[in-house]
Amino acid sequence: MLNYIQAELWRVSQRQALAMLAGVLLLLSGAYSALMSGGSYANLLAAVILTPVMGMFLAPAVVQLVDGNGPDTLKNELSFGLTRGRVYLGKLAAALILGLALCGVLLVFCLGGGWLLLAHDQPENERINAAVLAFALLGALPLWCSAAGVCHLAAMNIRSPGAWVTAYYMMFFFGQPMLVVLVNLFVDRTFNIDSGGLLQAVLLPYSLTMPQYLSGWLSWEYQLWCWGIGLGWLGGSTLLGWLLLHRRDVR
Repeated sequence: MLNYIQAELWRVSQRQALAMLAGVLLLLSGAYSALMSGGSYANLLAAVILTPVMGMFLAPAVVQLVDGNGPDTLKNELSFGLTRGRVYLGKLAAALILGLALCGVLLVFCLGGGWLLLAHDQPENERINAAVLAFALLGALPLWCSAAGVCHLAAMNIRSPGAWVTAYYMMFFFGQPMLVVLVNLFVDRTFNIDSGGLLQAVLLPYSLTMPQYLSGWLSWEYQLWCWGIGLGWLGGSTLLGWLLLHRRDVR
């Protein structure tokens, strides 16, 4: 399995699309940092706290780098003796590693560059914002992985990248919010953070990366929600994708 994952990562590293994606993200990251920092490193940290939701938007691009033409090349991989489970899980692992690596590069570029170039005029705010940012990123990690798992499920079972990417964003912006509204019509309206909030978080995992969830709720309960819901979506999508792939007639 490790050899297969390494081979997938090496193959992706040879693609010009990876360099282009990384370049665009670094450029946008630099522009965002310059605009939002106001010359202060504490402000930069506060601005980055608002960005974890972007991992949910970028999941299709990262997964497509690994899974591009996956359904079409599956027959060739199986003919070399690879099992369907190894192919599915290996590509998923490669996509997760690639996504986390890109995230690490962006954070080092943004925060490392800001540390060197920006003024450290608010040391107390820097410490507080750095702690909140680390807390937010820890909670966002399983949610990013869940988005990648859903995208991998679609990419390995739908031949048209345009179709599944469009479907992902349609569900992201319209499908899931409409589902929350419909569910709310049939349940008690007197929601609080433990009932209605949990329902919304399960149906809309990306909402946990929004600032309103972090505000006033910096506790391990928040992390439990993020990791439980994120790993639940990742495990469910992986199981479904694995089953669908095993039932496919590969020709």
